Amino acid sequence: MVNEEEVRGREGEEHEDAVKVLAGYERRKHELAQILREMHADAYQTKHQALERQISDLTKKLAEDRFYLTVVGQFSRGKSTLMNAVLGKDYLPSGIVPVTSAITAVSYGSRERVVLRIAGSNLTTEIGIHELADFVTERMNPGNRNRIEMAEVQVPVEILQRGFFFVDTPGLGSAVRENTATTLNFLPNADAIVFVTSCDAPLTEGELGYLRQCRSAVRQMFLVVNKMDLVSSADRERVITFVKIKAQEELGDASVRVHALSARNALEARMTSDAAKLRDSGVPELETGLVNYITSQKQADSLLQACDRATELLRVRAVGRREELLARIADLRGEIEREAGSGESNRSSHAPRPSVSGSSVLRVTCAVCDRIVDGVFDFLRTYQYELYVSADVQRAHADAGGFCPMHTWQYANLASPQGICSAYPQVLFRFSEDLRRLAEGEAPKHASSGVAGPPLPAHETCLACQKALHAEQKAVRQLVGHLQAGGNGGGTGKRLCLTHLEAVLLALHDSSAGRELLLRESEVFRRVAENLQRYALKHEGRRSDLITEEEWQAPKQALTLLTGHRNVQPRFGRS
Repeated sequence: MVNEEEVRGREGEEHEDAVKVLAGYERRKHELAQILREMHADAYQTKHQALERQISDLTKKLAEDRFYLTVVGQFSRGKSTLMNAVLGKDYLPSGIVPVTSAITAVSYGSRERVVLRIAGSNLTTEIGIHELADFVTERMNPGNRNRIEMAEVQVPVEILQRGFFFVDTPGLGSAVRENTATTLNFLPNADAIVFVTSCDAPLTEGELGYLRQCRSAVRQMFLVVNKMDLVSSADRERVITFVKIKAQEELGDASVRVHALSARNALEARMTSDAAKLRDSGVPELETGLVNYITSQKQADSLLQACDRATELLRVRAVGRREELLARIADLRGEIEREAGSGESNRSSHAPRPSVSGSSVLRVTCAVCDRIVDGVFDFLRTYQYELYVSADVQRAHADAGGFCPMHTWQYANLASPQGICSAYPQVLFRFSEDLRRLAEGEAPKHASSGVAGPPLPAHETCLACQKALHAEQKAVRQLVGHLQAGGNGGGTGKRLCLTHLEAVLLALHDSSAGRELLLRESEVFRRVAENLQRYALKHEGRRSDLITEEEWQAPKQALTLLTGHRNVQPRFGRS
């Protein structure tokens, strides 16, 4: 009997392995980007304009970092269903109606949408994913009369965030002849091909011809036999043996590996969180092979090629610190080669599988800071009116010295000029008197002991600061109780800035809850740091069009994590 908890545990460990492997590649890529950044600065200072352009071109290539995994097969073999199964959701239209001659690519996006690229034009059109079938199926767009060159589906699936492009090609040999031409013409762009046949008609003569063409276009190919749920266990072995023999004969390659699976069962399992059914579908094994190839071969190859090009540029042109930069590139190259050489053996017994379910969009706000901002806003919203109409409130406000500087401007954002003119004369009269007394050698009426200079608004007497402190203490207490009860710490999209993380940890006596909180926050800091690096690289590589919403938000998110909300002065524990 399958232990579902153990299965989920193994899948969690595999996901962590996949994140570590892909993060290692990302780290090395940005190390090389930093070297290129320093090379470009030296070239600029020494006025090597040609070298500047060459470094910029290499940076652009590094920024694009797109890996085209192209799914190919005859009509009605289940290509789109297979892609949906890997992505974990029914994104792409599938069924018995052929698609148009447009290419459909799936890439990372902070929100679900489709960008349509028009043939022979730089124009793009954005549509919702639910409208995709209207543009990529023959029934809704016969003969591709809308001239769609590519439909780019953008979804928040983490594996796609690292440059992974899933390409769904039109069916080979379908009733629409243009579909075959479109697919074959796209093959040179592919980095790897997933060739899909099915068990009800495995590797027909026509498919064997297309298989040869695919092999001539790429070094890496994954041969998939789909719809295995339609045959018995005994027939499965016969089908797999037949396909393997035919493929080896056709390609002259005895190392061809066949992946037998049921994409339909895998998609159903993903959408119902059925771990046992997913494992039996055969799709996780294919995913393992895909991730292993990307991380241990393709990514290493592309980084090594970029290292070689950077080394060549340094040796041809004399720039400052050349020997130091060459040594750093050599060290990086050695690290990449060692990892690539040991990658397969390290992952063979515990291969990673990408996280494919749910949204991986990262939104960063501090759970405690947000409660403080809301609390102060609610207070100022009512208090500014009381200041406008009540003489008693005006006198008390003046005696307190008004608000602190930060809350004074927050008040000003809510109050009207008329409200300020009614509320603040008493405050200015109070300071006028204190300043006059100070000038005459007398102690200011409202001065604290030991004050030698002009009296200024104090945080200790600011009523808004007191409301903020109360909201802060209450939020920390509630969050600690939530964590001790096994909660996830602030809810969806809510994190903690460093100051309030310290406050929560000091109040949290449960070490296990504190450890889980630290691990979650560590992951948030890592992801924001990676988004900062991606933003910088894409901007420097002149590919700002590739910057995602998360990457645009990363600078603000980073400062929020470090310092908290800009309208909050953390005061936890002060009286």
